[in-house]
Amino acid sequence: MRSFAAIVSITLAGCVTVGSEVVPVGKDTYQMSMTGVGFATQANTNIKALKAANDYCNKLNKHMVPQQSSEAGVYGFSPRQDSLVFMCVSENDPAYTRAKVQKDPAAAQ
Repeated sequence: MRSFAAIVSITLAGCVTVGSEVVPVGKDTYQMSMTGVGFATQANTNIKALKAANDYCNKLNKHMVPQQSSEAGVYGFSPRQDSLVFMCVSENDPAYTRAKVQKDPAAAQ
């Protein structure tokens, strides 16, 4: 029975995603990271980071606008990571009506 519980725990741990605290980095601008442990995909890690950022902005009664996202990690070999910089702005803010995401320049190489 113990070995069954251990196998279930290990299997579930393979899909765990852990987020950092949200840190202010400028006017209405914040940064956070999300780490997908085990066999979490990069897409899953990125989506969870975006959801966490949206939740944070919703608590401020504002809207999330992604500014920059950078990725790290190799599927199956190291944790998948997404570092997300985002803004929390009001609905009528021009940054919200014309949102544009910047890719990590290092990833383009």
